[in-house]
Amino acid sequence: MPVTRERKAELVNELTDELKQAQAVIITNYRTLKVADLQGIRNELRGMKAGYHVAKNTLLEIALKDAGLPTPSNLLEGPTAVAFLRDDLSGPAKRLTAFFKEKELPIRGAIVGQTVYDAKGVEALGNLPGRNELYASVLGALQGPSAGLVGVLNGALSQLVYILQAKAEQGGAQPT
Repeated sequence: MPVTRERKAELVNELTDELKQAQAVIITNYRTLKVADLQGIRNELRGMKAGYHVAKNTLLEIALKDAGLPTPSNLLEGPTAVAFLRDDLSGPAKRLTAFFKEKELPIRGAIVGQTVYDAKGVEALGNLPGRNELYASVLGALQGPSAGLVGVLNGALSQLVYILQAKAEQGGAQPT
């Protein structure tokens, strides 16, 4: 049964909303995937606060235009599924890259902001440090100088205590 015009408009609106909320979009082929595989990767990505949907190319192209994103026609050929990465880009990109390597399917590309990337760009995106790793490195960079200052001040105070202790011992040994 064909999809009605109203349903197509609803689908475009849903896709447009997803695209506007996403920081990045990864476009894949799903031709040889089983339903169980699709459901499995969907569930994994949902746990990472990302979405994965099968989309009709014409509707996705309209939604991309409505969201103000580039419409790479070379990525929108054949059966298409789209991953919407919201919070963390690295984790879901890593998982998708590993999943598609395991299934021996190519990832077509990605859209990050206004830039279109090919499959190698998606792989590079997966190699970026995750959000928690970035927080840890920033925190370490902020704590480093203060920890060094504490060490220097502690060393100076220790030297002062040693000098005072030596003077006290020296002063106590002399007859009065």
